[in-house]
Amino acid sequence: MKTGLTPNILCRIGLCLSIAEPSIPDTKIDDEKGQEFSRYTLLGEWDPFFISILRERLIHDNLDPESDLLVQFKAHINRGIMMLQSRIKDLSDIYDLLPAETERKNKNKNKNDKKWK
Repeated sequence: MKTGLTPNILCRIGLCLSIAEPSIPDTKIDDEKGQEFSRYTLLGEWDPFFISILRERLIHDNLDPESDLLVQFKAHINRGIMMLQSRIKDLSDIYDLLPAETERKNKNKNKNDKKWK
């Protein structure tokens, strides 16, 4: 995957992708030898935002938002990165992960096309 994006940004995207999936991620992570980040490096100034979203997801999944937070955080990051690896080959593929934005732009394009006909 060659996107030019830093690993922490890719992890943030992966986290969001995983949280959007309806199933609970597998907490058995085989690869503990991957890159390691501090939480601040990983989430930066957006830490409260991402942690709030994850806590909401844990409540939705009937998990404890305190005791399950770290395990589920790692599981969602891991699953999200796996999802990204299968969907992203280069930077242009990131756009396809934004269906709402893609749909909005296509609607506007179609409106503009009609104006010129």
